[in-house]
Amino acid sequence: MSPFETIVTSVVSAIGGSSIVLAAMSAWLGKVWSERIARVENLLGQIDIDLRERRIETYKDLWEATAVFPKWPRAIAVTYEDLLKFSQVLRQWYFHRGGMYLSRTTHRDGYTVLQTTIEDILRAHPSGVILEGHYDLVRERCSSLRSYLATD
Repeated sequence: MSPFETIVTSVVSAIGGSSIVLAAMSAWLGKVWSERIARVENLLGQIDIDLRERRIETYKDLWEATAVFPKWPRAIAVTYEDLLKFSQVLRQWYFHRGGMYLSRTTHRDGYTVLQTTIEDILRAHPSGVILEGHYDLVRERCSSLRSYLATD
């Protein structure tokens, strides 16, 4: 074998050996990352299940609080003072029980819209029996909030 053939054979052998080592390391690294990703996905799934269970338990109180404005049968002789108490119950729930569990969407489009509606109504009508239109508006906002809660 000539010196040139010896060099070529050595280079080809080295390249082939390196390829095998590189392929083995790639397979090992792929397995390590695959296992790590699977563990993270499993952990995230457990966190999601835990959050859903906590929301169900916490949202129950808020859901029940909205029962003061039913569609069928309509509550009779609801006053603006009752509406103020309802707003305070919502605030109490938010800060002491469940506000931290609200998704951004439910907070923004459900809870905040309901509280803002109540605030706007009470600014113009602080006392007396609630007008039918105001009752319907608050009831619709309560229904919307419950829909968001169910989606969470």
